[in-house]
Amino acid sequence: MQDWPPVLVRQVHTLVRQFMAGGEAWIGVAGIECFGTGPVRTGTLRRGGRIETLGNRPLDRAFVWMQGAEPELWVDPRAAGYRDLYDEFARTRLGLSGRPTAGFNIDHLFPKSAGALDGMSHVRMLAIARPSNQAAGRTLEKAMTQRARTASGRKRIRHATWMTIGKATGFVGWESLPDSADAQANMPVVRALFAHLAAHGIPADFPDLEQRLTAHTLTRIR
Repeated sequence: MQDWPPVLVRQVHTLVRQFMAGGEAWIGVAGIECFGTGPVRTGTLRRGGRIETLGNRPLDRAFVWMQGAEPELWVDPRAAGYRDLYDEFARTRLGLSGRPTAGFNIDHLFPKSAGALDGMSHVRMLAIARPSNQAAGRTLEKAMTQRARTASGRKRIRHATWMTIGKATGFVGWESLPDSADAQANMPVVRALFAHLAAHGIPADFPDLEQRLTAHTLTRIR
């Protein structure tokens, strides 16, 4: 991320900081009421933040969550034109001339198709390095969508995982679908993921345990 625009680096750092704090890195919700009711409300489940509109867009299509000074863009995973929504967000909230294009994808932190199948009303958006986004999309996120078609998840709030953080920070080690039956078969990619994160200054507190849990999570994540 050394050559990224500083504001995009801050967006990733905010996600990582929330993740490491535990429970604060939200990436999907099954209803805007998870943040509190009304267009602007303080003291919601995510403490100290508020919902703001994105221009004149209706809240059920997109909104901006303000937590401190760093904005987050949330969009309906079923909405067409989400890149245009991010373009407006980049211009009005990030101080950019528009959405970044060279080397980046604008994507959902919780997979778009899986989010729609799971009944998510809004999913958090981020500019992500194209290689890592596409590596996750054709493997991990493909598996999540396939599983969601069979049995959708029941969580009303989706939190970032180690895999989310890997995608956001440029991990490109996904080469095949995660194994749904054997957690041990997922260990090579999990070890590579945690090595990548450690190299980026994001170490796990208990790496052996976290790696085993992550390998097991990959057998069922949806």
